[in-house]
Amino acid sequence: MPTASNERWLDEGLALLAESGVNAVTIEALSDRLGLSKGSFYHHFKGMPGYHAALLAHFEKRETQAFIDLVEALPVEDGAAKLRALIDAAVADEASVAIEPQVRIWASRDPVAEATMERVDAKRIEYLRRQCRAIVDSDRADDVGTMIYLVGIGSGHLVPPIPVPDQVRMCGLLISDLEAAAERGAPRTKGNEP
Repeated sequence: MPTASNERWLDEGLALLAESGVNAVTIEALSDRLGLSKGSFYHHFKGMPGYHAALLAHFEKRETQAFIDLVEALPVEDGAAKLRALIDAAVADEASVAIEPQVRIWASRDPVAEATMERVDAKRIEYLRRQCRAIVDSDRADDVGTMIYLVGIGSGHLVPPIPVPDQVRMCGLLISDLEAAAERGAPRTKGNEP
């Protein structure tokens, strides 16, 4: 569990990563930005490999678990409402939007970052699928959960990126499609029939 001081180093690392990529995340750059000594860095972390591991864990917690916790704390049980709240929260956080591509670039070159992204992607997709299955328990729910994720992740990699309001609109269409399937009485997932 990071201490308050650890968290300053980690938050600043994510900000620097979002701005300039992982190669810019150096002890010198972090120390300068925080106005702290390198000794302070070494007090909290055992060099850059330890810092990178802590930074990836912090990314996972802040950019995945925190959003899930936020949505789960809402006083609603409706899967569609939870999905819409999750999408709204994710796109409202500009830091989240900026950090994601940089962590993915890092993951393309580093096995530890790759393992983190694999875990993050799996957790996010499973959460989206679970909320979609709360709308309609069919094979379509898992597909729509995955498509919502692909819109959110993939649209930022196009040149030019799909604007955030369009991403939200597309995700809303997918959620509305599930709601319509539920109203039509979509077939249940194989193996889940009563």
